[in-house]
Amino acid sequence: MNDKKFIDQMLSALLHFLYNFFVYFIFIVPFDLWKKATIRLAAQKDKGGLNVSKIISIWPFLTFLKSFILEFLIDGTIFILYLFGIVIAVIAWISSGEFMTFLEVLAIIYFSPLLLSLIRDLIQLSILPIKKFLSWARKPAQYMDLEIKNK
Repeated sequence: MNDKKFIDQMLSALLHFLYNFFVYFIFIVPFDLWKKATIRLAAQKDKGGLNVSKIISIWPFLTFLKSFILEFLIDGTIFILYLFGIVIAVIAWISSGEFMTFLEVLAIIYFSPLLLSLIRDLIQLSILPIKKFLSWARKPAQYMDLEIKNK
């Protein structure tokens, strides 16, 4: 491999890293996660996802709690923090008397979708074995009286 090609690849890799870390991850991902939470909340409203009478499940209350906590509270917190973030930051600034507090609160609110989405995804992953077990337990084949004869 010649040196010019390697240097071009190294510069390309460096630019790729710098852009994806300093621009995409820091400035774009939190806002994209906020947009996704907003879309999920609107879809939940349209489907009536928090209406217990519309839940068709063996365990309607547990399904409601899962939807309420994972799909409503976390997404709702992400959504509402961006809407009222400036107000919260100004109140923090007035109460502390320091402009740095204002900037810190704004930064925390801006990056909150990262942490809240991580929590949401980890909880979803942790209940996955329970969902798999319940899916397995519902299969009708386990209730059938199967007789296997080898001839």
